[in-house]
Amino acid sequence: MIYVNVDKKNELITSFTMDGHADFAERGSDLVCAGASSIAYGMINAISEAEGFDPVVEEDEGYLHYSVPAEFIKKEAVQILLTGMVNQLRSLAYSYPDHIKINSK
Repeated sequence: MIYVNVDKKNELITSFTMDGHADFAERGSDLVCAGASSIAYGMINAISEAEGFDPVVEEDEGYLHYSVPAEFIKKEAVQILLTGMVNQLRSLAYSYPDHIKINSK
């Protein structure tokens, strides 16, 4: 199971963590893991490109943590991208409820 935790402060997304494996298929062939990873890394890269900085992530096998740099949290474009990411992950979780769970605090 992939667990996604989205942290918010004053309704603004400040960070997120993805942890675990979907176990939908063999590692390397798991479309749910690939989809979740693609969504998350795509948004991290989109934020970095839009705002002009290199992303800083914590990662290990089956683990990803991203914190939005403090000076970019209130930027509308950053929040739009993060909200889009959460909505895409929710769509994936809707289609594969036994393989990915989203928690937004």
